[in-house]
Amino acid sequence: SDLLPTPAKSHYVFNLRDLSKCVQGMLQADPGVIRDRLQLFRLFVHETQRVFHDRLISHEDKMFFHQIMSEMAGKHFGESVEPESFVTNPIIFGDFLNMATPPSDRMYEDLTDIAKVKSILSDYLDDFNMQSSKEMKLVFFMDAIEHVSRIVRMIQQERGNALLVGVGGTGKQSLTRLAAHVCGYQCFQIELCRGYDYLSFHEDIKKLYNFAGIQNKHTVFLFTDTQIVVEEFLEDINNILNSGEVPNLFEPEEYEKLII
Repeated sequence: SDLLPTPAKSHYVFNLRDLSKCVQGMLQADPGVIRDRLQLFRLFVHETQRVFHDRLISHEDKMFFHQIMSEMAGKHFGESVEPESFVTNPIIFGDFLNMATPPSDRMYEDLTDIAKVKSILSDYLDDFNMQSSKEMKLVFFMDAIEHVSRIVRMIQQERGNALLVGVGGTGKQSLTRLAAHVCGYQCFQIELCRGYDYLSFHEDIKKLYNFAGIQNKHTVFLFTDTQIVVEEFLEDINNILNSGEVPNLFEPEEYEKLII
C-alpha cells in the first residue's frame, strides 16, 4: 500500500513470490548455526533486505523500510532496534568464510568480523587471478563486500538471477566474476564482433545450455546492456528467466543428438 510503482520507480512491484524468496533465503541457514532469537531475527532482516530493500532507490524509501523492520523487531522478536542501526551496522550473511570447504558443504552464517571477510575475499581474488588470463584488481571497501555477498547469495539460490544497476565502471562485472569464482561457478559471456546478430546469439545460448544442461557445469551467464545489439536478445533472456526455454533454439535433429 505504500511503496507503489511510479514512472521513476516502475520496478516497485512486490508479490507473494518475493515473500517466498525470503523464506527460501532463510532456509539456506543451518539450525546448528542459527541458535537463538537474535540470530534468527538478524537472518530474517538480512533476507528481507536482500529481497525488498535492495530494490529501493531513494534514501527516504530505505529509511521507511528500516522503520518497518524496527517495528517488526519489537513486535515479533522482542528486540529493540533503532532504524539507523541497519545502515551503520549492516547485516551480512554468507557461506564463503572457509575457502577449504567445498561450496556444497558450506555453512550460511552471520559475517560479523568484517576484517576477516575482507581478508578472505582478497584470498579468493588472488586465487581467481592465478587462474585467469586477465588480472583483476579490486579494493574491498564496505560497499564492495556487501555487493559480493549479495551476488554470491543470488548465485547459490535455485533459479537465482539479478539485475545489477549502476553507472559504468563501478565494478558490476568484476564483482560478478569474483562471486562466481567464490561459488565455484564458471562465468559465461558472449563476445561481440563485427556482424554479431541474432543467429550468433542463439549459437552462444546453445553453448551456454551445453555447459549448464549437458555437461552439468555450474554456470553464471553475465550479460551487459552494451551487448544488446538486437532487441530480440532481451526476449530470449526473458524466456530463460521465466521458463528456462528459448523457443526455436534447437532444430529437431539437434534435439536427437542431445538426448542420445
